[in-house]
Amino acid sequence: MHSAEKIFFDRIAKAYPTLSVKKKRVADFILQDYKKISLMTAKELALKCQVSEPTIIRLAVNLGFSGYLEFARHVKDMVQMELSSVDRMLSATRQPGKATTLEKYYKNAVGNLENLIKSSSSKELETIARTIYQAQRVYVVGYRASAVPASYFGYFLQRIRENVTIDTRLSWEIYDSIPDTAETSVIFAISFRRYSRKTIEFLNYAKKYNIKIISLTDNLISPVINLSDQYVVIDLKGVSFVDPVGHVISYLGALIHEIALMDTEKAMKSLKKFEEYVEIGNEFIVDDRSSSWMPLSDNPKEREENE
Repeated sequence: MHSAEKIFFDRIAKAYPTLSVKKKRVADFILQDYKKISLMTAKELALKCQVSEPTIIRLAVNLGFSGYLEFARHVKDMVQMELSSVDRMLSATRQPGKATTLEKYYKNAVGNLENLIKSSSSKELETIARTIYQAQRVYVVGYRASAVPASYFGYFLQRIRENVTIDTRLSWEIYDSIPDTAETSVIFAISFRRYSRKTIEFLNYAKKYNIKIISLTDNLISPVINLSDQYVVIDLKGVSFVDPVGHVISYLGALIHEIALMDTEKAMKSLKKFEEYVEIGNEFIVDDRSSSWMPLSDNPKEREENE
């Protein structure tokens, strides 16, 4: 039993003695197999337990939720946490007459981007960007599948500022450096289902030194939430065992840009230094530098000067 599941069952156990007979009937059904709830509406659950729909809603409130919708979403998140790669592959088997694999992935990517636009805010982005900008050192961590967005974010963050450490393997060096740098540093941890144990263990260790932690995860019952000072939740709806990260990369790109805008002069200096370095090393075949790589300000006057 994982921690989110234990907390959920503890909620029911704590409320159970005070519940009415009808509410206890519903609670018993949930305890017997809560996974079924993720596919049921309040009306369907009421019919199954032979109670009224308002009883279902009141039970959800008794358990600490705003209503049945929040309760059902919480249960769905728990179910998603338990799905293995094999489970997700089996649920994505091709059906005759349905959309092609490519069409499914395109539509899924668009849907994830639309959900991201609705759920994120510029104010939240700016707050997180400022925390990262003000830190003297930034540790970017992510393991297994989360290593992909972590590497992307860390790489481009290194382009606009110094003292960025990327860790996608949990090296002993990062453990050793935390005690000496915690006071002026921040950890940016990326952790998506099924939540690497390495990430949780590392954050628990780092928390002992009161280092600031920002997490990027996929739901509010993610185990990294309680360990974080700030967090961003980006829903990860996929069509198979392959976790979709296109919209996550879009968010991280916006975050990097926002950090650069907080001190465009410093960001420009760092970017130019990078260009000089790769030119000396002759790293790229094509020299495609243009004004497009400069971090444009939101100020029209500054934009004109850069252009």
